[in-house]
Amino acid sequence: MPVMFFSVDEQFRILSWNHECENVTGYTKEEVLGKDRFFKDQLLGIQEGDNPSEFYHQSVDSDFKNWELDLKSKAGKTKTIAMSNISTEFPIAGWRHWFVGVDVTLTKEVERNLKSSLKELSDFHTALNAVSIVAITDKLGNIIYVNQNFCNISGYSKNELLGRNHRIINSSYHPKEFFTALWKTISKGKIWKGEIKNKSKDGKFYWVDTTISPILDENGKPYQYLAIRNDITERKETEEKARLAENNLKTLQDRMSPHFLFNTLSIIHSYLQTNSELADSAILMLADNYRFLIDNAQRALIPFDVEWEFMENYMKLLKLRFSDFLDIEVVKKGDFSKCQLPPLTLQPIVENSYIHGIRNQKGGGKISVEATIEGNRTRIQIRDNGKGIEKTENFYSRTINNISERLKFYLYESEVKIENHVDGGTVVTVDFDTPKNEQLGKLN
Repeated sequence: MPVMFFSVDEQFRILSWNHECENVTGYTKEEVLGKDRFFKDQLLGIQEGDNPSEFYHQSVDSDFKNWELDLKSKAGKTKTIAMSNISTEFPIAGWRHWFVGVDVTLTKEVERNLKSSLKELSDFHTALNAVSIVAITDKLGNIIYVNQNFCNISGYSKNELLGRNHRIINSSYHPKEFFTALWKTISKGKIWKGEIKNKSKDGKFYWVDTTISPILDENGKPYQYLAIRNDITERKETEEKARLAENNLKTLQDRMSPHFLFNTLSIIHSYLQTNSELADSAILMLADNYRFLIDNAQRALIPFDVEWEFMENYMKLLKLRFSDFLDIEVVKKGDFSKCQLPPLTLQPIVENSYIHGIRNQKGGGKISVEATIEGNRTRIQIRDNGKGIEKTENFYSRTINNISERLKFYLYESEVKIENHVDGGTVVTVDFDTPKNEQLGKLN
């Protein structure tokens, strides 16, 4: 390490000035040796009339004391020198004081930058914790850090979260492939961004806009993952309400189509001469169903019995139209007086079962609907005896998907599942619990 060495007499005229002093300050020997007040005026910046006693006390009157001294270079830059006065211990004739020093300017700049960076990092950390949900996991996905916002929104304490993985807040909303793709991205050291629906400790769902950044080791491999999330539940609920309203309007338009009305009225007309009582009953059911659509289609939740009656009327009208082909069975077990569900949940599934299940098959067809309730848990099964579906794994139905999303939005623990029945045909199972929103859940 290059070391500066210089000496001064009693008036602080410089007597010796080594090569490293020249390199650091930019002044040559010829410019500094023997010059009056050069050390004070040029290097220290002590002007005539200034009191240099503090400098003398700190540097000259103490031996082997290390201190930092700012010198002004020829270029006008400040150089920080770590110096020691060793005059008394090693006296040299003609030299009143002599010093050794090391240029630590770069080190001090690094320290200042580091302090500044640490402060910025601390400020960023404070701001981030104030507005965001933050978690850090190890490379296996086990949580090693969470901030208070994470605890607040999830309902779990830090002790409950640390050492666990994020499956503790899994809402089961996203398919397995969603998280497989997420892990595939971040395990390659790439940043993943997306929206995730989570489930809190008390069963409530919430949405977070998520950015997951891998933290890489010296080999460029992820060893930790930093997840920064922001609560977007309110926005997602607003979007969902708008989308559901649009879907409900589309469903309402489908249910009230002139085609459906014309066909049903044609059947009723054919019974007017042969069975007027049946025709009158059919007209009343048709009127009730259209009144239901007008009164309830835009509501979030309606009493189960109201929805059930609408579905049952539809099935009876369907049976009336295809009496020589279609058989129906409707069973309801339990007290549903406190049960609620979104309107237009059951009837579209029945219609789906007819159109896609038995309409085109030879021979007679049957649709059966059974509803049961235990405590807060409701189950409805709609089954047809058609040919079934070829592939249930990747099966998609816009009707089923729409109903599933509405149930998930409004009701706890909801699920809609479609599968082939062991005895033939298809069965759709609808399960759900109580409403998520207490205000929506209050029956009129």
